[in-house]
Amino acid sequence: MRAALLIAGKDLRSLLRDHMALFWVVAFPLGFALFFGSVMKAGAEADTPEIPIVLVLESARPQAVAFAEAMSHVGLRVRRANQVQAHDAVRRGEAVAYILVRDPDVAPIELGIDPSRRSDAALLRGLMQSALTPPTAAPIARIQTRQIARDQRGRGPRTGFEIVFPAMLMWGLLGCAATFAVSLVSERNSGTLLRLRAAPISLASILGGKSLACAAACLADVLLLSVLGVLAFGVRIDDLPKYISAVCACTLCFCGLTMALSVLGRTEQAVAGAGWATLIVFAMLGGAMVPLSIMPGWLLTWSDVSPVKWGILALEGATWRDLRWPELARPLGMLGCAGLVSFAAGVWVLVSRREV
Repeated sequence: MRAALLIAGKDLRSLLRDHMALFWVVAFPLGFALFFGSVMKAGAEADTPEIPIVLVLESARPQAVAFAEAMSHVGLRVRRANQVQAHDAVRRGEAVAYILVRDPDVAPIELGIDPSRRSDAALLRGLMQSALTPPTAAPIARIQTRQIARDQRGRGPRTGFEIVFPAMLMWGLLGCAATFAVSLVSERNSGTLLRLRAAPISLASILGGKSLACAAACLADVLLLSVLGVLAFGVRIDDLPKYISAVCACTLCFCGLTMALSVLGRTEQAVAGAGWATLIVFAMLGGAMVPLSIMPGWLLTWSDVSPVKWGILALEGATWRDLRWPELARPLGMLGCAGLVSFAAGVWVLVSRREV
């Protein structure tokens, strides 16, 4: 018993001396708990952000105007626009839905819903019905719901798998980044990088070769998952140039992240723990684990720092959202910048430590 206590005391003292290990044992689980606690608290207390919708009013009839005024006071974040702007806002994911109010004697109210937010359709319909109580707008009590198509030809995601397909690709890239980060630190510790530096090979060639290997693995993983999605689950990839651009931007981003993750520790165990913890945080903030729609407002603001969010948006834009090239430029640019900055930071740390 005494020996066991001495060994336990020795291990605890070692843990206290290893500040990085202490962080992952104490601080990170605490942050993890606070994250999910905030999300669950938001759901329990209805503290989620107001649902953004676009209101299109094409009638000056008193009933239509009264309905529009009522919809502005039912807990939604409402902005006015014309029909084309409203359709584009929902297609780009900037709004959950649009509500089109025409002449009540001609057409019903139209609710256009984002395909990835169909769970909000019932809530919106209920709020609309509450705004259609007599004598406010009884003659326009008809509501027609339609899913916003990804283009003007009336096509949208046919299955839920098409909607979650980008998140599936993100998890594949996360796995590649974590694996190659551990591989890089393993070669540092085994002396492989030192022997390569002793040979007549430039540092740029060494790091370039490592990055090419990571990029090839990422592309192979995406290709395999894409073929599986198309053949087994009916995923449609109609705009191949946009899809290839999104995949290349994601690959560049995660290759850069690999280099940055590899310098988070000096041992394989430290990099494996720190790397996966960092990537899981990115996945949570980016919507690959917890839908962005249920996050509290302050947490939703921080989601912009996650490359996973921009990767999902780029892949959605290249598939069922059908973003135009100018609209796709922002997520592609964010992914490229994140990759280049992460790669430069990782190389700088390696050189400053004289590990390459």
